[in-house]
Amino acid sequence: MPKRKKTISAAAFKVRYLKRSRELYRRYLETRPWVRQLYKNFLGLRPGLRIVDVGCGTGDFTRHLAELIDGRCSIVGVDTRAASLRTAESETRKAGLASRVSYRKGDAYTIPVSDGHADLTCCRTLLMHLTEPLKAVKEMARVTKKGGIVAAVERGKMNAVFDPEDEEYSALAEKLGRAYLRGMRKLEGKEYAIGDRLPSIFMKAGLGDLRAEVQADPSLLCDSRRKLEDVKDELRFELETYRETKKLRGRSLWRAVGRGGRSALSSRNTRRG
Repeated sequence: MPKRKKTISAAAFKVRYLKRSRELYRRYLETRPWVRQLYKNFLGLRPGLRIVDVGCGTGDFTRHLAELIDGRCSIVGVDTRAASLRTAESETRKAGLASRVSYRKGDAYTIPVSDGHADLTCCRTLLMHLTEPLKAVKEMARVTKKGGIVAAVERGKMNAVFDPEDEEYSALAEKLGRAYLRGMRKLEGKEYAIGDRLPSIFMKAGLGDLRAEVQADPSLLCDSRRKLEDVKDELRFELETYRETKKLRGRSLWRAVGRGGRSALSSRNTRRG
């Protein structure tokens, strides 16, 4: 079996990383109770639904969907990683949701579910890690019944550091962010700000009645609604993650920024010529 290429996406899907990051995010959402209602309304969650969660990882979002439905439902989580699925099944049993949530091994391009099975087929932070997101959305549409919903929760424009007291620094951070996105497109063929492109991707997949919801969810360390210990845990996690993946992330980050920066320079030169 060929050795899997090390990428930033691969590092982001390790079980340990997923469990820790999702726990921190869960605690963060406790200070944002309206986000639960946003998901419930936007996804049309109600008793009796059949749902497929593609790229479910350790099942955090899968279980979250089950908890948002007041009544019976049937949810299938799909992922390519056996280790993630084992963790998902274990955590689901602990949460008492095994009667409503199950898992299958498969990928976003060949979902192991029959045509028209689901009322709702969804994914969260998956398409940004794929080189063929349109193919995945078409496959999600295949397993969704006529009149059902296909939904993707993805990040849009990458956040940049902003300091109102230092406009020059803020402008540089914005440029680095754009260079990073361009570089990732060239190096790994992925769109890390794919949320901004979802409407056009869904249209190309043949889906209609398009709806979009932009969620501005700033993670302010100084927000008084957050517990101090939660903020400390988040900072510790960021430091641990940086130390563990410093070589990979550092190389990938600066290669991406460098490639993206060179691409921008070449484009400017071309237009001038």
